[in-house]
Amino acid sequence: MRFDRYDGRSDAGAVAQFQQDDAICKGEAAKAQAMAAPIYMGHSLADAMEAGMLEGQRNQALRQILVGCMAGRGYSMTVVTVQP
Repeated sequence: MRFDRYDGRSDAGAVAQFQQDDAICKGEAAKAQAMAAPIYMGHSLADAMEAGMLEGQRNQALRQILVGCMAGRGYSMTVVTVQP
């Protein structure tokens, strides 16, 4: 994913501001992750599958926290796909 400023600025000041905003928002996502309950794998295939689904849901929620924080600071997210 890539973040672009809503106002289109790309000067040195905007780059420095992005680095600061990026660090703050990644910190917010890390705080949320640290407060989350652990996900246990269990001993069966069903437990492992459920743990995998919960991990995916948690990762999506953390991504939404990051995107929301960056949006609040004036950035839009663009999904970047890599061509093989």
